[in-house]
Amino acid sequence: MEKSKKKLPAEMWDKMQYLFRNYYDRTMHAVYRYAERVDVDALKTAYMAVLKKIDVLHSTFVKNPISPYWVVNEDYTSDDFFTFVETDSPEDALERFITREVSPFGKVQFRAALIRSGSSDIWAVICNHMCFDGSDLRYFNMKVAESYTKLIKTGDPDVDIKDGTRSAEQVYSGMSEEDRRHAKSLYKNVSAVENKIVFPFGEDDETLRPRLILKKLAAEDFLKMKARGKSMGATVNDVIVAAYFRALFAFVETDGRALTVPCMYDLRRYTGGASEGLTNMIGFMPCTLDSVGADMAKTVEKVKAALRPAKEDRFTGLYSLPLLKLAYTLFPHFLAEFAIKLGYTNPYIGMSNIGLINPAEFVLDGAAPYDAFYSGAIKFKPYMQLALTTFKNEITFSIGVRVTDTEQKLFESFLDKVTEELIEFGDQK
Repeated sequence: MEKSKKKLPAEMWDKMQYLFRNYYDRTMHAVYRYAERVDVDALKTAYMAVLKKIDVLHSTFVKNPISPYWVVNEDYTSDDFFTFVETDSPEDALERFITREVSPFGKVQFRAALIRSGSSDIWAVICNHMCFDGSDLRYFNMKVAESYTKLIKTGDPDVDIKDGTRSAEQVYSGMSEEDRRHAKSLYKNVSAVENKIVFPFGEDDETLRPRLILKKLAAEDFLKMKARGKSMGATVNDVIVAAYFRALFAFVETDGRALTVPCMYDLRRYTGGASEGLTNMIGFMPCTLDSVGADMAKTVEKVKAALRPAKEDRFTGLYSLPLLKLAYTLFPHFLAEFAIKLGYTNPYIGMSNIGLINPAEFVLDGAAPYDAFYSGAIKFKPYMQLALTTFKNEITFSIGVRVTDTEQKLFESFLDKVTEELIEFGDQK
């Protein structure tokens, strides 16, 4: 590396996401569908305008054994990250693109594709999770859309981009001194679970390949499910967690043991809803059930009761952060990774509600997407995670896994079970 190149410190969650290479491909996914054609050159120009303001996205990760860092590259072009495809098989092209992995050792930390079929386009993005999480991936994509529209209308693609700290320490910035001291003493290891129950993957007797397995819940069914949940004092997330548990208990052998599902928890709620710079700010909110109820309604009540302590805890999601900081402070990186692996248990089964996708935020010069979804990383056996996003009151569920054709059918059946539970719940009076 050239000594004159700018360097960025690898923040705590950059290093944790790098450690997670043992469990998944660390690559996030976003897809938007448009009924109109997008101006290819304008989109590339918008990307270049936004990218120059986000150093970590045009950097190369250096896995220094003592203290890893990023080296910022300035010699990149749109050819390093942008692909345009015109095809009669857009879904095949999308699948090939979206299941790729973004290497942290490359010149840029994301890839974008515009896939055209006739008069409609698919805009797809994959991004290294080490740079930031789903919330800031949405911010990044939103800024590209804003730059594109400004360029078309005014000829100037320049837009404002937040450029504050990427440090995990910002999560404490808005707290009182007393709360800050308490939060920084939360050394409890929330990754430790008593029962290590795994999803029933099959044998590796066929070719393994990365896949995003998708299932939609129609807007009509979503609204009925939401209304029914509200009548019970349950959030949409409570109801989805209940449906997930019912599907899990139908597919997984628990042998009478309790099952814990860690739900991803956005720590931006401690910073006013946004991070200062583009970064990761995610914690865990575990939910444990020893069994499901006789029906969805009873299971929803069990989930509400199980999650009540976490919802009432002023520090939910902040547990274990002091442990991670301690490890990375006390030890050189290679020893910190070893120490963390000794104590950290990656969830075999997880869930991430990535949230709402607002079509108005991704309008490209008047063209709004008619469909969109985000998905998390593609997991390696025996790990799996249910992710979901909501767009125009329609939920897209996704499970990213590296599996065989037979196992894909198993996961498709699993997602069918999740949506069936939600539909039946919404239909009940």
